[in-house]
Amino acid sequence: MSATVEKPDKDERRKEILDAAFLEFSKKGYAGASMEAIARRARASKETLYAWFDNKETLLNTLFASRLDGMASRVVAAAEQDPSPSNVLPIIAEDTIRFMLAMAPLSDAMGPGEPGDSASRLLGQTIAEERKKFVDYILRCRAEGAIAFDDDPFEIVSLFVAMAQGEWSLRLGTGMLDQLTDKMIKEHAQRVTRMFLRGLAPEKKGS
Repeated sequence: MSATVEKPDKDERRKEILDAAFLEFSKKGYAGASMEAIARRARASKETLYAWFDNKETLLNTLFASRLDGMASRVVAAAEQDPSPSNVLPIIAEDTIRFMLAMAPLSDAMGPGEPGDSASRLLGQTIAEERKKFVDYILRCRAEGAIAFDDDPFEIVSLFVAMAQGEWSLRLGTGMLDQLTDKMIKEHAQRVTRMFLRGLAPEKKGS
């Protein structure tokens, strides 16, 4: 009797297809990639792809969303353990850097003016939704007295994200830095958080 070969579960198979799509889009851009080529790379049938994704644009947007979902789950888990900004913000900073670096090959391959622009807008919408959650969190922290600010909360959040992103892409792309290690990411996230919270520290009573 021949041994039974275990098939990957649906979640694992879906991840394999999304990883294959990421590689295909990164190499050929949105216009150059095809559902057929993605199916071949994932060793799946086109029927399987179309059963899960209506079209190429839906597949690309799902790919973006899946990367953001991973970030969101880490932040939620951290907030459940300790919702203080000193605990949550470093996680957001770390994941911001990792998302930026992970998506860089795909972003570089998405040329302006091609059909993928609509998918890029969908990515923008997805990021905007996550940014809104960040704003809500910052507002809760202010209501609880952990931080203080009078500026537009979206501007406050955008400032933190910009600080987290830093110039890592530039330094890596120009050869100023060979690699960005996990230790460097964590140290940068902690440093950005300290600077950010120092600027938003509430005034002490009686001062």
